[in-house]
Amino acid sequence: MDMNSMRKSYISFLIAFILLSAAAIGDADTVILKSGEMFQTRKAWKEDGIVLFYRNGKVVRVGEDDVERLIQKHITKNDTTSTKAPASKKNASPLKGGVDLPLPGAMGSTPGAVGKTTGGDIGYLDLKWNLSPAEIDGLTAVGTDSAYGGVKQFSKKQRSPRFGRARVEDIVYGFWQGGLYTITVWTGNFLDFRELKAEAIRRFGPAIQNRKDVEKYIWTDRHTDRMLAYDFDTDVGYLWMRSKAVHRKVKGRYPD
Repeated sequence: MDMNSMRKSYISFLIAFILLSAAAIGDADTVILKSGEMFQTRKAWKEDGIVLFYRNGKVVRVGEDDVERLIQKHITKNDTTSTKAPASKKNASPLKGGVDLPLPGAMGSTPGAVGKTTGGDIGYLDLKWNLSPAEIDGLTAVGTDSAYGGVKQFSKKQRSPRFGRARVEDIVYGFWQGGLYTITVWTGNFLDFRELKAEAIRRFGPAIQNRKDVEKYIWTDRHTDRMLAYDFDTDVGYLWMRSKAVHRKVKGRYPD
């Protein structure tokens, strides 16, 4: 993967996933949309250009063109296509209809998952959620996601971007109705991901890890939901952060 191309083309996304048991979560199929919406489900599959998956006992249908990646733990006999994502992250678009799933602990604090956030609401550069792009120095527009009426994406032109002490590939900021909504920090190899994980734990404290053999970690506090994950198939890692307050406004405007 050309990491310079990836850094330029990645569009930050909103990530959320269904509350599952520790045993089940590692065996779930995963649907990641080009908007960044992520859904973990007991089963996902493709039929005639449509990706289908279960949500709350119902089948959700999404156009295959809107799906960035389909990771299947349960491969159906009708699906012989590759489940890997293309390298490009261009032309991001959301799941139409505003279907969303809560993060574990997103509706309240969970023992062992409450972060020790320092510095603003976010725990990064003293930033606070709902700031405008003009209030954050050095941002450059990189695109607009059509999710929820439009989520504008920005990044900073940095020769060697860092998240605290960790070397990273890119940091992308998402703004909904002019307010900071999400931040996604990207890494392009496992060594950098390990640095990012150490920095996240240093900043946010112990995380929930549902399975010790899966590189996926969750934090939640009064202001912010966070998830850190690594995909060994693509050698891509990320730390995703989302404002709880802004997300409540989003869901008020675009309910399920």
